Amino acid sequence: MNLNEIDWNDVWKEQMRLYNEVEGTLEKVDIWESKENARRYWEMSQNKGADRIEQTLGELDLKADSRVLDIGSGPGALAIPISKRVREVVAVEPSDGMMSVLQENIEELDISNINCIHEGWEDIDIDELGGKFDIVIASYSLNVPDIRQTFEKIQAVSSGSVYVYWFAGETSWDDQYRAIWPALHNGEYHSSPKCNVMYNVLYDMGIFPNMEVFPMHRSMTFSSMDEAVKHYVPHYRAYTDAQVSILRQYLKEILPVNEDGSILHLGDTMRIKMWWDNASDN
Repeated sequence: MNLNEIDWNDVWKEQMRLYNEVEGTLEKVDIWESKENARRYWEMSQNKGADRIEQTLGELDLKADSRVLDIGSGPGALAIPISKRVREVVAVEPSDGMMSVLQENIEELDISNINCIHEGWEDIDIDELGGKFDIVIASYSLNVPDIRQTFEKIQAVSSGSVYVYWFAGETSWDDQYRAIWPALHNGEYHSSPKCNVMYNVLYDMGIFPNMEVFPMHRSMTFSSMDEAVKHYVPHYRAYTDAQVSILRQYLKEILPVNEDGSILHLGDTMRIKMWWDNASDN
């Protein structure tokens, strides 16, 4: 097939459908529904992830009068430090756990210039956003069914720079899911679409982003195997007793236990930053 004949948005839709399908049933899971898991993610971002957060902030064109949209803000790993440098941040976050932790962080830190919208980007009415943004950022958050529609909405609210962070190639957890998926779900694991599909959708829209590929080390610390299993249940979609038992045995095989009983889960991935400027078009 001629590459020009490929509808890359259809490719994205199909890969996302397969990613969300378990045993023939579509099941888009909120892996951060648990407040405990969301709090652990926040603590990781403040400790092991602090250097990467600071580097990301340095890559953004932040100004004192900027209005910033953070799509999929999570617990505020970027939104909170950004709020200290700009006029306003609008944080869009669909997950119950992440939104709960974000709101607690905002209250605890006495932040007044972050406005929270508890919705998925694909569901949001852009009129809710109150106008355009100087900076739009989506950091590993565009796990959406229709990526072209997502980018069209981003373009509609952007009057400046757009920064999108995503995955370049298979991740370490893709390999782990793939190894155990048949035992858990009687079927083949399908990973989510990666940056090649995302880039081609942008290209077809007439957007030619700058790109930078970089490695990232991922780590999660757990106090016990029980805590690790509880954390990964939604990731592996292991909900029955039999599935949890299979998951526990698998995690025992791949996660070494330290002398104090704690567990450190490490993984290396390649990531990509895509960015473009809409300022000249407005």
